[in-house]
Amino acid sequence: MQDASPLHEEVSSAEYARVVPEVCNMIQEWMRAGEHAEALVTPYSNASDSRAEWHLELNEEGVDDKELLRSMQTILQHSVNPWTDRFLAKLYTAPTVTSMCGDMLLSAMNASVHVFSASPALSLVEEECVRKLCDLYGFGTRADGVSMPGGAASNTLAVQTALSCAFHGVYRSEGIAGQIRVLMQEYNRVGTGARPTILTGVDSHFSIDRAALASGLGRNAVVHVESDAHGRMRVDALEQLLKEMTSDPAHPLGMPFFVNATSGTTVLGAFDNLRAIAKLCKEYRCWLHVDASWGGPAIFSEKLRKELFDGAELANSLTMNPHKLLNVTHQCSFLLVKDGRCLSEHAIRAGYLFHETQSESEHRVTDRATMTLGCGRRGEALKLFLTWRKYGTKQLGNHLDHGVKVAQQLLADLRTNPHMEVGPVADPLFLQICFRPRRMPGNLTGSDATHAVCARLQRDRRYAVDFAPSSNGDYLRLVVHPRTPSSIYFALIKQITAYATD
Repeated sequence: MQDASPLHEEVSSAEYARVVPEVCNMIQEWMRAGEHAEALVTPYSNASDSRAEWHLELNEEGVDDKELLRSMQTILQHSVNPWTDRFLAKLYTAPTVTSMCGDMLLSAMNASVHVFSASPALSLVEEECVRKLCDLYGFGTRADGVSMPGGAASNTLAVQTALSCAFHGVYRSEGIAGQIRVLMQEYNRVGTGARPTILTGVDSHFSIDRAALASGLGRNAVVHVESDAHGRMRVDALEQLLKEMTSDPAHPLGMPFFVNATSGTTVLGAFDNLRAIAKLCKEYRCWLHVDASWGGPAIFSEKLRKELFDGAELANSLTMNPHKLLNVTHQCSFLLVKDGRCLSEHAIRAGYLFHETQSESEHRVTDRATMTLGCGRRGEALKLFLTWRKYGTKQLGNHLDHGVKVAQQLLADLRTNPHMEVGPVADPLFLQICFRPRRMPGNLTGSDATHAVCARLQRDRRYAVDFAPSSNGDYLRLVVHPRTPSSIYFALIKQITAYATD
């Protein structure tokens, strides 16, 4: 009987020394290729072509190093290359090299940040990131938070946390049925009027609807509030709904307990009026959550903090994603809670696992998985920690300021371009600009012109740009990433203008 598993016949450090340098060289060459001016962003113009040329398969027998490295090379060559700086279709782009190094460290440690004893350094790193983020948002000394696998997961945990704290905390033991009972018995609610309800802007992220599903509320428990012309939730419409829903015991939309404000909407990059919304939440006893998944890093800029996050300190919870604007590798998201004790509502007794659930500080949790509804956790906070440590708060703020300045220049250029039509814009402008050609060959206008441009861009594969709907049809949604040189954007506009004037 052999001593080692077939997976570990070779000393790991020796295997690492032989294979990993080859992989690092391969990645470096792929990055360098992407940085070439003529590099294509996407390997295919459509999904069908991609599937047709995919030649990877899993077999009964394993392969040698050479074949394994060939598989890795194939995967890279068949992937979108963000290092071109022309991948502009999503709210993320190429990461910092520092955060990539963080990923390597995490892989080497292979630690789960669920209990302190298994991951002491990573637990402290996460605590420090949470502490500093809470300071930036003005959450106070009792605040706490936890890293999560994405903004949708953070938003879902926010809803579950609010449910656990609302209506005497009956959700923890009896679920939604218990809450309905309390609303009927103590609040004199009737029928559907006894259903706990979430209010959110019509332009908010779809993850709020998913959070309602995951929490057992159902999608009908989400009420979408009208937005203004700049994509912000209308405070007057929110106030009217809160007044109507709370005053009518049998209101068909239910009983509001949670209001979601958005700081950086997905299409326009609009920021809701947090101070005004917080005032209403206090009056109507609703939990205020801020989904700052996209716009949250603007807090690093002193200028943008004052302009966009006035009133953030009044929120009960907040989501932000460093893997977007701070160029940290996927995934890296945080849920911050003003009163850290609320997160203890998720703790379940598990004597075989959690031995150090509380630190010397009354509200600080040591075994960090007790704050979530999961268990195993990757130490994603390390990637933010290293990026923040390298650049510091000031440089990260300058990074955001630079991006907004580029967006302002691009908007001014588009408004003077006779061939382009600018769509609705956020006020103040953040990092998204919606526009489309006034006319494309074939006398195409409006949404048809937008789709024609997208088809040309996809076919040429030099730029990746997405489109988004508005009240006036579909527009190209240009995401201005602070790390992307402004010349890339001006070249793109020039290319689209050429398409329109062919």
